[in-house]
Amino acid sequence: MPSLKQLKFKFYAHGPKTIFLLIWLGLNIFLFAYDYYQYDTATKYTYLRKIVGEGLPFARGSAACLNLNCALIVLCVCRNFLSLIHNSEYCPRVIRRLINHNLALHKLCAWSIVLHTIIHTLAHTFNVEFGVSFFKLEPIVAPDGSTGSELKAANFVDQKDTVYTVLFGSVGGLTGVIIDVCLFLMVTSSIKIVRRSFFEVFWFTHHLFIVFFICLLFHASGQMITSLQGARCITDSNGGEWCNYKCDEYLKNDAKVPDDDLCVDLVFKGPGYINYSKSYWWVGVPLIIYAIDRIVRWTRRFNPAVVYKAIEHPGPCLELRMRKRGWKQQAGQYVFLQCSELSLFEWHPFTLTSAPEENYLSVHIRKSGDWTGALLKTVGKHSKAKTTKEGKNAELNFHIAVDGPYGTPSDDIFKYKTTVLIGAGVGVTPYASILKSVWYKLKSGNYNFGVKKIYFYWLCSDASVFGWFTSVIKEVVNELKELDCSDYLEVRPHLTRFNNDKDMMENVAMNMDSEEDAITSLPGVQTRFGRPNWFKDFVAIGQENEGTDIGVFFCGPAILSESLDKACSLANAELEEQSSNSMFFYNKENF
Repeated sequence: MPSLKQLKFKFYAHGPKTIFLLIWLGLNIFLFAYDYYQYDTATKYTYLRKIVGEGLPFARGSAACLNLNCALIVLCVCRNFLSLIHNSEYCPRVIRRLINHNLALHKLCAWSIVLHTIIHTLAHTFNVEFGVSFFKLEPIVAPDGSTGSELKAANFVDQKDTVYTVLFGSVGGLTGVIIDVCLFLMVTSSIKIVRRSFFEVFWFTHHLFIVFFICLLFHASGQMITSLQGARCITDSNGGEWCNYKCDEYLKNDAKVPDDDLCVDLVFKGPGYINYSKSYWWVGVPLIIYAIDRIVRWTRRFNPAVVYKAIEHPGPCLELRMRKRGWKQQAGQYVFLQCSELSLFEWHPFTLTSAPEENYLSVHIRKSGDWTGALLKTVGKHSKAKTTKEGKNAELNFHIAVDGPYGTPSDDIFKYKTTVLIGAGVGVTPYASILKSVWYKLKSGNYNFGVKKIYFYWLCSDASVFGWFTSVIKEVVNELKELDCSDYLEVRPHLTRFNNDKDMMENVAMNMDSEEDAITSLPGVQTRFGRPNWFKDFVAIGQENEGTDIGVFFCGPAILSESLDKACSLANAELEEQSSNSMFFYNKENF
C-alpha cells in the first residue's frame, strides 16, 4: 500500500490533472445522458421522434457535449487571460499546474469535438433520411386534413424535401456541412508531422475556427427541431386517458376522441433562437474573452521591440537582442514574435534567454523551418556585421512585434531550495534566463531568493549542439566563481549519442588535465557519455540535500519526460525506505 509520502508525490504530479479530467468526463457524460433522456422520453417530442426516428436523442446528446468542449477549447487559448491568472500572487500552485496543461486540454477537447461531431452528423443524417422517407410512405394527417409541412412537427422535413435539399437548402444543414469541412481541415493540419513541417499551413488553416464558430452560432437559427406546444391529456367517463401527443394513433385507428378540440390546432414551434440555441450561451462568453484577448495581442504590435544586435553562435544559432518600452518579464518565460516584413499574421513562440534583471530581451533562434529561415535572412539584410569578443555580431535597427511574456512551469523554480534543471537539446533555452537571473541576484547581494543549490543537466545527442549555449553557461559559471558562489550551480553535461569519433576522443584524452572541458569548454566540468542513471542520481541528490523538497524541472521530448517522472517516484520510495525526509516534485514542459 502506498505511503502518505508517495501519495503526496502522486497527487502533486498527477492529482490536479486527474481530478480535472474526471470532472470534465463526468460533465460530458451528464450532458449527453440528460439531453438524450429529454429527447427520448419527453412527450412534447413524441411526433418528432416518430418522424425522424431514433437518431434524435443521439444528435441532441452529442450536441450538448459539443457545446461544452467548444467553450473549453476557446478558453484554453486565451493566453493573456490565462497568464493573468497564472501570474497572480493569489493563484495556488495547483491552478498554475493546470494552466500549464492548457494546450493538452485544448487537444483533448479537439478530439472530443471530433468524436461528437461524427455522432451528431451521422445521427442527423439518419434523421433526415428517415424523415423524408416517412412522409413519402405514410404522411401524418391532422384532424383538419393537413399533412407534412402544415403540421410542422419537424421543420426540416417536408413532402417535397430530399436529403440534399435539407443538407444544402436549409440554414441548419448548410452550416452543419461547413462546420464539418472546417473541422476536418483544422484537425488534419494539426497533426504533429504537418504542424512541424508546414507550420504556415497549420497556422492559416487553424484560423478557420472563425468560420467554424460563426456557423455554430447560426446552426440552430432555423429552429429545425420543434416541439408540441401545450402537451396535455384528458380522462373520459370510464377513466381512460386521451393525450394530444397520441392523436396520430387515434386517427389511424378511427378512435372516437371524447373531446373534439383535443386533436385540433396542434401547435409545433421552437422556443425562439436565444432560448433554443444552447451554443449561444455556452460559447458566447468564451468567445468574448477570446476576442478581448486577441485585441490585446493586436495592440502590442503598436509597441514593437527594436532589434539592436544579432550575435551568431555555433550550432548555427542566432541570438537577437531587443529593447521594448515598458518591458517586464520573469525568468523562464516565453514570447511570440511577428515580423511584418515576412507576414502580418504569423506569430511564432520563442523562449526568452534574457534575465529579468537585464535591460534587454533576447531569444536564441535556430533555423528549423521556412519562417525561421526567412527571419534569419531578414536579419542579415538589416545587419552591419562586425567582430567583437562575443564572436560574430551585427548591429541592427529594425522592428519586430512581441506578444507576451507568458508563464511556464519554470515559474516555480525559485519556490524550492534545491532544484534540478534538465534540458534536452534546444529544451535548454528556458534555463539561460533562470541561471543568469540567479547570478544577478547573487551579484546584488540577494541571497534570500529561495534557491540554494541548482543541479543543471544538459543533454545533447550531438557535440556540436553544445556550442550555441556554452557561452551563456560559461559566463554564469565564471561569474559565480568570482562571487565565491560556485556551490550554487553544478553543471552536468551529457553527450547521449557517441559515434566513436576518433578526433573527439583524442581531444578528450589530450585535455584530461585541462581546467576546461574538452567538449563544452566549461571550466571545472567534465562531459559524461551516455544517458544519466536518473534513479541513482536523484537518490544521491536527495541524500545530499536531506530534509528538503526538491523541484525537478524538465524541458524536452515527451518520451524522456515519462522516464523522469518514473525516476522521481522511484527515488522518493527509495529515500523513504532510508528514512530520508527529502522529496522530489516533478514539473515538465514538453515541446
